[in-house]
Amino acid sequence: MSDALFVVVIAAVGAVAGWAMRPKLDSFEAPVARWLPAPEGATALLFGLAAGQYDDWRLVALLAFLWACVALSIIDLAQYRLPNKILFPAIAVVGLVITIGELADGHSERIVHMLVGAGVYFAILLFMHLINPAGMGFGDVKLAVLLGGVVGWVSGAKLDAVRAVMVALLIGSALGVVLGVGRILVTKLGGRFLPDPEEGSAGEGWHRTTFPFGPPLMVGAILVALYPATLLG
Repeated sequence: MSDALFVVVIAAVGAVAGWAMRPKLDSFEAPVARWLPAPEGATALLFGLAAGQYDDWRLVALLAFLWACVALSIIDLAQYRLPNKILFPAIAVVGLVITIGELADGHSERIVHMLVGAGVYFAILLFMHLINPAGMGFGDVKLAVLLGGVVGWVSGAKLDAVRAVMVALLIGSALGVVLGVGRILVTKLGGRFLPDPEEGSAGEGWHRTTFPFGPPLMVGAILVALYPATLLG
């Protein structure tokens, strides 16, 4: 199978995986509203990008990671929460695939890199949560285990795992700042931008300046996972 055809096939698998995601999103009261990207398109794009970078067993771990990120991002954007029923299985599945794959390849040190990344990212966000619980929810702290584990795994070394976490966090934070400023500007102009589900049903939530931080963090981790050579050197 040619590289191009392989990417197309995996992207098609992503579209099907996104379609299969819809009942799960509905079960968490996070319907795919007009202002959210369709899960089929998001998963197809990300699966295709991953297939362009990986063509061995590592792709399986990344596809599971990307599927979880799309589902968690949509739920977080709609409901401002990261449900354990998706997050914890994702951590388990991705971690298990990586562990089995690296042991089979004889690279057990990469499992250590995964654990280092998960621990460092968790510790950083836990510290931020303890300082400012309103600004950093504990759901984001738990999410850090998944994100840090993946970026640490692709880093290639223990110290590089720490650097991978910092790069992913920097990208996510920068994107979060852009979204935060964008929300403030849009709401000041009377526009609508990501309603807060905890507000009343009369539309007050559209005028809040808060926003979910999980999706920007996931984007940062996805970029590092897909392009480690470019972003980590």
